[in-house]
Amino acid sequence: MANQLQKLVAERKDMVETVMDVFEQGAEVVASIAGDLFPIFSIAAPIVRLALDNVESKEAVFMKEQFQKVRDHLEVISEEIQQINDEIKKSGLDAVYFPIEENITNQFRKYMDILNAKPKFREVKKKLFLDHFAKTGGDKNLITLYNSVTGDNFSGESVLEITLNYEEKSRRPVEDFCARLKKLFCVGLIALLGHAALKGYDEEDALLKDWGEKMKTVQTKMNAVIEDCIVSFPKQAESDSCRLVRDESNLTNQQLADAIIEKLKKKYDWVGWSVRVFKSPSGLFASKKDYHCPTGKSRFQIPSSDEKLNVWVSYSSSPEPVDKNHIQQLIQSQKKVTTVSVSEVLFEKLPGACVVHTVKTSKDLACSWSFSGDLHYWEEHKNFYVAVHSA
Repeated sequence: MANQLQKLVAERKDMVETVMDVFEQGAEVVASIAGDLFPIFSIAAPIVRLALDNVESKEAVFMKEQFQKVRDHLEVISEEIQQINDEIKKSGLDAVYFPIEENITNQFRKYMDILNAKPKFREVKKKLFLDHFAKTGGDKNLITLYNSVTGDNFSGESVLEITLNYEEKSRRPVEDFCARLKKLFCVGLIALLGHAALKGYDEEDALLKDWGEKMKTVQTKMNAVIEDCIVSFPKQAESDSCRLVRDESNLTNQQLADAIIEKLKKKYDWVGWSVRVFKSPSGLFASKKDYHCPTGKSRFQIPSSDEKLNVWVSYSSSPEPVDKNHIQQLIQSQKKVTTVSVSEVLFEKLPGACVVHTVKTSKDLACSWSFSGDLHYWEEHKNFYVAVHSA
């Protein structure tokens, strides 16, 4: 029997190493489907059996170390996660969510005590684990955690929805929270399967099947909130930018453009951003017609309390390099160079979908962008500036 268990653990070593590599890659990967934790919790039962049989192998020692690493990951609570936790405390889930998190981590700690104990103390540690597991609600903690993710509870609220709304659909904090939840499920399932093995009712396969399906549901729910962050970013970015323009009316145009870029590139770091800020012409002889011309999709204008202030934001979630020489050739080929003619010809003749914005030169014209070098064009031609990037 021990040989069979050792063989099983040895066979799964590569799978577990792959999962642990995923853990080291950060929240985006852990939160995604790539972060499948099944190989880790599926070996909890054979590992504890080997420990109680006093069978030491390098594979078993390796697995024990990996279990502890998962637990260590839970110890790290970022400021963002702490703020999300504070928000959950304000919701109806407060009384449910935090006690189960504590119970699950303590059940896992007691499970690890068996693996870490000297052979002569393992039976004592086994009894302590079984007593503690029963006293702290057994598998009810995992079931409650599962229900708090699916929203199948008395309040009808899901911790994922609370996080999504609190973070205003900010992708990275939502991914961080999902990754933390998956690690919590992982340590809970390790303890649950270890418990099943110690009880000896041959329940492990049924539990693995049941929780394998449940974890697919959890993943689907996580994918949905992360996808919501990704898909709805233009609308959310517009809302974020409007708030910033409203609240920062004392900034110069360049400071405002820079502030918007800083805000957007931090929250939507997988998107390229460009911002132009300028005043409408004023004065008796100023031409109030065609002083700028935006073309292309993937752009929005931000309203301001100052009617003369123009704030334009454009973006691309899959930016392509722009050919600067080609842009300049197209501009030079124009017989009559105006903001409108240049904007329209570039939009029409440049390959692929792009955003073009031409703006008359003025002393308060400001531009800021997060695109890297060859992905963004911003140059002056005669008496106006030209901004170009792929849409």
